[in-house]
Amino acid sequence: MNKRILILAGGMSSRMKKAVENLALDPKLVDQANTLTKGMISVGTAGQSLIDYQLMNAVEAGFTEALLLLHPEDSLTQAYYESNAFPGLSIRFARQYIAADRQKPAGTADAVLQALQQTPEWQQGRLVICNSDNLYSTRALELLWNNPYPNALVSYDRNALLFPAERIQAFALIRTNAEGFLLDIHEKPSEAEVEAARQQTGRIGVSMNLFALEAERLMPCLEATPFHPVRNEKELPTAVNLLAQLTSVYTLPLSENVPDLTNKEDIATVQQYLREKYSSLDPTQL
Repeated sequence: MNKRILILAGGMSSRMKKAVENLALDPKLVDQANTLTKGMISVGTAGQSLIDYQLMNAVEAGFTEALLLLHPEDSLTQAYYESNAFPGLSIRFARQYIAADRQKPAGTADAVLQALQQTPEWQQGRLVICNSDNLYSTRALELLWNNPYPNALVSYDRNALLFPAERIQAFALIRTNAEGFLLDIHEKPSEAEVEAARQQTGRIGVSMNLFALEAERLMPCLEATPFHPVRNEKELPTAVNLLAQLTSVYTLPLSENVPDLTNKEDIATVQQYLREKYSSLDPTQL
């Protein structure tokens, strides 16, 4: 079976583009944050992007095919990766086209659906799906792919995530049955709901949007995903919740941090993480 990873990089990055006063950041990075998809900001020690590091981790985890889902107006990312190969990894591209009656993309469920529709050979078999503005470890990718269940997601220990408390509290709660199978990914949980999950499992598991799923089972759920009543987007966790009503989706506990690029304040934090975790990396390897 081909080991495939779909990286979602088609969003508008509206929070990243917000102006921030008194931010000590290289003007070049500020300009990139205002103009590029978040995963292409040069956060690495030699100018590498977060997608560069994610593809490197994917290669180390044994993946052989990558599909980058891009915004239709992104003129940089595809050209960059067509000119910068990763040995052993075939990289393909799809676009998240925007309907005429919308101003922005229709959400992550729509992104995955468009990616699969544009790449018919990916409509059968398993694939890993992840964000481009997070960095998932080789360990997480190996854990997810090698688990015995075809449909699964990583359940990150909330206490291991190095984010401000108010941000962590907003992460979607993963609720499971006693055997560890997904009941639902619950957005914006109350304190009582979080405590109930802690009492049941002894930990608080949250989703950082890292999934391994069977494409043929997922696609009908993507097609059936409704628009969120407030954000007016079709969201991948909603599609996964629909999938969990039809078949077993296993949750894999993991206790480690996940770097995140949401806004400009995150750039320095991610840079520091990369300096510490990839200090021995030869920049010419990316």
